[in-house]
Formats: sequence, C-alpha cells, structure tokens
Amino acid sequence: MHFFGLVILFGLGIYALSLLGERAYLRTRELKPLVQLILGVALAWIANLNLWSGFAIGNLRADWVGITITGLALGGIAFFFDAVVGFFAGLHRKIEDQAVQLEHGDLKRVA
Repeated sequence: MHFFGLVILFGLGIYALSLLGERAYLRTRELKPLVQLILGVALAWIANLNLWSGFAIGNLRADWVGITITGLALGGIAFFFDAVVGFFAGLHRKIEDQAVQLEHGDLKRVA
C-alpha cells in the first residue's frame, strides 16, 4: 500500500512540475501530455522506480522495461490529475450558468 501511495504522490509531483512548465515556457496545451510522459519516464529512471517489482511481479526480461513502463504510468497519472483538476476548476461555470447571468445582466440593444 505504501508503494501505491508513492506512485500517486510521484504522479502529483509530475503534475505540479508540468504546471510550472506551463507557466514558464510551455504555451501550447497540446504538448502538455507529452511533457508529462517525458517527466514521468525521467523521474522513474532517476529514482530507479519499478512498479512491477514493487508489487512483486518480476517476470520481465529486463529491468529497464519495468522502469520505462513505470515512467509512462507516472505520466498517465499526472495526466489524470490534470483532467480532475480541470473538471473542478470549470465546475463553477456549470453550477452558476453564465449564459443566464449574461441574459439578466445589463445588455444594451445594438439594433
């Protein structure tokens, strides 16, 4: 269970790093999942983190395959956090129906 928590926290850290990258140098949203996957693979290689050996599944031919697939999984978890945070960030627009607010606001007649 501790290993699962470690993987989730690494995914959250990659999501936070991708947010910093989005503010600093990455302006296109299309490259964000690719950056998260690259950060996940890099973090897995730096930490030598193998998800399959952590869960006692050791039937891989080479250890580098497990580390690389773990990095891809970490990037996927970060992408999942991006979707969840995006949902909750836009929830206020869904609840407070902005179209109704605009109709009841001070709209001036054009014609």
